[in-house]
Amino acid sequence: MSTTRLLLLGAVRIFQPVHGYLLRRELLSWQVEEWAHVKPGSIYSGLRTLVSHGLLAEVPGDPVSYRLTADGEAEFRRLLVTALRDPDPGDASRLLGGLCFMTALPRREIREALHARSLVLEAMISGTAATARSIEDQRMAPASTVELSRVVVHWLEGERAWARELCERIDAGHYRFVGDPGAPDHPVEGVWPPAVVDAPAPAREPA
Repeated sequence: MSTTRLLLLGAVRIFQPVHGYLLRRELLSWQVEEWAHVKPGSIYSGLRTLVSHGLLAEVPGDPVSYRLTADGEAEFRRLLVTALRDPDPGDASRLLGGLCFMTALPRREIREALHARSLVLEAMISGTAATARSIEDQRMAPASTVELSRVVVHWLEGERAWARELCERIDAGHYRFVGDPGAPDHPVEGVWPPAVVDAPAPAREPA
């Protein structure tokens, strides 16, 4: 999955119709160069690629602006749900990109995606721990390689703990999701709304 594609579609969705310079300035303020390795120049080429794939449409003007097509909206939702639901230890940027846009989905849908993620992480932890035991028992690899599995277990356990904590924050009423009062969030004069919302906390669901 392309994190860059998710970021471009999601940012266009928030500000559409939007020209490339504003989009570039906004994404760079999210530090995407550091955690998603998105270079400033690649933003413009990425927009042109999305237009060629029918996911964005150009809005005539000077400069030209962009908006999502129906296919672009469907692709954005697919990428977003996948980023939040399916762990990928080899690509942390996928989850980070999904978190930028999680409020674009209903609160319950986000909770369901995080619950599914926790279940997959639990299975991955169990499988990786079994690999460590196998290395120790069968001695078919250098003994030190067991530490590879152990560190991965700790990474996965840390992510699972974070997912539970995020669910608790969501249950406590943090963030405005689609369907909530005052949603969706948009920046006002470049300043985004705070995370904590003054609203009754939704009913708690299992993590």
